[in-house]
Amino acid sequence: MSKKHRTWIFAAAAWLLTTVAGAQTAWPDYISRLQPAVSESPVAAVLPEGGTMVPPDPTLPAARKRWHGLWQGWACGGMQCDVRIAVEQVTSERATVAYAGANALQGLLTDRAEGLFKDEELAVRLRTGSRLVLRLRADGDMEMSLWKPDTQLVSAGVLTQKPLASTYTRTIERVPTPWSDNGKAQTLEMVVFRPQGIGPFPTLIFHHGSTGRGNRPEWFKLTWTSPEIARYFTARGWQVLFPQRRGRGQSDGLYDEGFEADRSAGYSCQPRRALAGFDRAVEDLDVVMPQVLARPDVDSRHLMIGGVSRGGILAVGYAGMHPEMFTGVINFVGGWVGDACPKANEVNPLLMRRGAAFKQPMLWLYGDHDPFYALRHSRANFDSFTAAGGRGEFLSFDPPPGRDGHALHTEPSLWQPVVERYLAGMDRY
Repeated sequence: MSKKHRTWIFAAAAWLLTTVAGAQTAWPDYISRLQPAVSESPVAAVLPEGGTMVPPDPTLPAARKRWHGLWQGWACGGMQCDVRIAVEQVTSERATVAYAGANALQGLLTDRAEGLFKDEELAVRLRTGSRLVLRLRADGDMEMSLWKPDTQLVSAGVLTQKPLASTYTRTIERVPTPWSDNGKAQTLEMVVFRPQGIGPFPTLIFHHGSTGRGNRPEWFKLTWTSPEIARYFTARGWQVLFPQRRGRGQSDGLYDEGFEADRSAGYSCQPRRALAGFDRAVEDLDVVMPQVLARPDVDSRHLMIGGVSRGGILAVGYAGMHPEMFTGVINFVGGWVGDACPKANEVNPLLMRRGAAFKQPMLWLYGDHDPFYALRHSRANFDSFTAAGGRGEFLSFDPPPGRDGHALHTEPSLWQPVVERYLAGMDRY
């Protein structure tokens, strides 16, 4: 390679790094509310081999020295991505960064690249073309965002150099079922978040929702939990169980909760298909609940059911079908078909009325600007529920900037006071 050619390559690389670092980063508004934690990814992020940690020059300003070292944490919605970063070498203008990100869909991605500092941000162009942007908080933790190529936010999260402590242990269990496939017994996956202590524990069974419009089958295999719900309840001594219904997460069987005849078209708006899908989900709960009640670590006198979206309406309906089983119900943004469906009013109110036989008060929590369930529609569902004899409280919240109301469960600062009050009041009934 000629000297002229090498000079051109180095100049082009320097221009690219300057362009990366100089681009305006539109950090998501919610980033400041995120906290470091152990990720929920079943695949661990492992840093690429071959790197060398070079101590910073003693003359380097302290603000730059802070970047050096190993960072761990999470990114992606539901903390589904595990992330590790090593800032191996630091100068006043540049840093060598080793990156590892892992999740269930894409597996492990690693890279090592040089980034540039600008305006207290460190920007790195990964070999995938994505732009990794990092910045440090005053408390020493690191905020990260990943953009593709520069303006579309792929994920965001928080990393730390501190030990990641937890208020719970997380295990994955298999729930036996009476079903089989070609002679092989089917089981359901259940993620268990157990608080510190011996038990038996008051227990919340919390149910997942749908997968958007139902036309992304690769999403069916993603195990769903809510770290926000798990952390809140385990910190208060509650055990939280997240069963994955048939065909969801790593559960066996076909996911079939009300699809169009052509499954690639997603969930059906036809009441007949939608209601049959709800009944199929109830069959899964009928299998899970006897085994939950038989667990020695479950205090059956303090058993609560809840869920998000389809899981929320499922919790309402199932509690009405088994009114003596539960002491409380928490419904986050519940509904079975989106209110854009022409016949949504022939599905959602009907299913909510199934919960009216539950005689204790329920807690219904909804967010404004929900792309699936407008507040007007959800309040009408609640009115139908109470008209049938149901008891409860309907509360709505304005989502923080950058979020929509359907992600309400990820914002504990909004619902924590009312849930605290609800838990305190359950012992009165």
